[in-house]
Amino acid sequence: MNSKTTWTYLAIAAALFAFIFFVEHPLREKLNASRTTKIFPGFISASANRIEVRRAGEDIRVERTHDSWVLTKPLSYRAATAPIQTLLHELAELNWQAQITAAELKDRPNVQEEFGFASPAATLLTVQQSGLNFNLLIGTNTPVGEQVYVQVVGRAGVYVIDSEFLKLLPRSANEWRDQTLLRFSAPINTIKTRSGSKVFTLLHTNGSWRMTTPPARADNAKLEELLKKTAALQVAKFETDDPKADLESFGLQTPEMELVFAFDTNILATLLVGKSPTNEPSVVFAKIQNQNHIFRVAADALSDWRRSHTNFVDRHLVNLPPTGMTQIDVRGENTFSLQRDNSVWKMAGTNNFPVDSDLVREILVSLGKIEVNIEKDVVADFTAYGLAPPALEYTLKTAGALSNSVVALIHFGTNQPGKFFVRRLDEYSDTVSSIQPEQYHLLPQAPWQFRDRRIWSFASNEVMSVTVQQKGKERKLIRNAAGHWSFAPGSQGSINTFTLDEALYRLGDLKAVFWVSPDEKNPERFGFKGADHRIWLEVKRDGKIETLSLEFGDYSEFGTRYTATMSNGARMIFEFPWPLFFEVENILTIESK
Repeated sequence: MNSKTTWTYLAIAAALFAFIFFVEHPLREKLNASRTTKIFPGFISASANRIEVRRAGEDIRVERTHDSWVLTKPLSYRAATAPIQTLLHELAELNWQAQITAAELKDRPNVQEEFGFASPAATLLTVQQSGLNFNLLIGTNTPVGEQVYVQVVGRAGVYVIDSEFLKLLPRSANEWRDQTLLRFSAPINTIKTRSGSKVFTLLHTNGSWRMTTPPARADNAKLEELLKKTAALQVAKFETDDPKADLESFGLQTPEMELVFAFDTNILATLLVGKSPTNEPSVVFAKIQNQNHIFRVAADALSDWRRSHTNFVDRHLVNLPPTGMTQIDVRGENTFSLQRDNSVWKMAGTNNFPVDSDLVREILVSLGKIEVNIEKDVVADFTAYGLAPPALEYTLKTAGALSNSVVALIHFGTNQPGKFFVRRLDEYSDTVSSIQPEQYHLLPQAPWQFRDRRIWSFASNEVMSVTVQQKGKERKLIRNAAGHWSFAPGSQGSINTFTLDEALYRLGDLKAVFWVSPDEKNPERFGFKGADHRIWLEVKRDGKIETLSLEFGDYSEFGTRYTATMSNGARMIFEFPWPLFFEVENILTIESK
């Protein structure tokens, strides 16, 4: 093959490629496009900005504003986005299942009547997109099958589509109304509610809710949950939009409840709640102030707002600030103060014994965990509850700019057996609450109860002897110079050196659960005389022998053993930790009880 022939073939191939690419391919695409069964192939649902549905008796129009839809006819109201978006999506994908061409219709003069387009029940769907109108006229159902005749305004033919499409078209404006009762244009930080004589105001500040009228801490979790529930509240029925409606007949002339939601001084919505319809107590009539629309809404969804302000009060006795307390003042049978120096608590005044800082922190944590039961919202005579004067007063303070500021001022009292009342004078001071007896009894009321609970501290190898007396029997163990244990004359049994040293190790860091009484004058009430159960430990430190003693009494209501020891010449009674007693019972007892 010569070069001339080759170039000829190449030229022919190039011409064929150009014809296919520039002529045949576009013609094929145009032909394929003409074969599509989409009724509106150029329609883009996201670009639609207005929809009108004209059905017999009502014209419905919605318009897009930014990312939402608004009803503009037959009334102005928020539109439900979901059904509108579904309609637009289905319209963009709407396909005809059969087609009657203009040529087939030319000999049928009554086309409009024949296919139902002239009927009063006909529906005209108009969708506007960037100035263009897409109009669909919907006629009657086909004689056979679940289909319906439709016609695009401006086209001569008739299409047949699936009648399921009709379910997307509203029969009334209410079907396209947003059924969410409340929509807010800004975050809510103020709530005011009035229900009969019950009036209170809530303010959201510094990340949590607080009641300002009357002043009290609010239950943040409960309020957030209720707000979420209220924001999701749906209209059960759109009752009327008549601006001349008789509000008295709905109980809205003088509403049974008013609920105001605001951002600072900007009122976002005021919900007015009226009475229930006759024979339908599960719903109530409601409306937004300054609007004509009256709805029915579920009564249960609003019932919490009708309750007393105490339903929203944080029932924890105190909420401690993150910075912590710096001073605790106690007034009762004893009056004293505790002050914090860095992380160490000290007793102010003449009480110079060491304070148990861990115990102080435990008491503060316990106060924060106590949840009160509200006995009465408004009380005039506090003597009826043993609160005037109170049996016990706790004042909690934290460091302020100039001086300690009061975080909580709490009164405790009782004049009923087994009942302990409490009152916060710095919050809801007219309200009386109660706490459990065991919660009250855990609160120290005397300086000695804050005393360092460490009974002693020694190393196990410092113990020279252990003597136990119990029910007239005595057993004594002695450690020799080599560190070996043996029984003293008159004592007998078996000795497990490892177990004994382990028990002494644990006993060497003895700490009281609670102090019970200092220098008790009536020890019999703790069971000491009848128990006759004592131990002595001889401990050698710095070349000196020191005798440490424990005397065991009855079991307390918490299952611990009342125990007495000598401290600085005074006989102190405390509760012995029961887990430790169980672990070292082999050296504390002769007979197991």
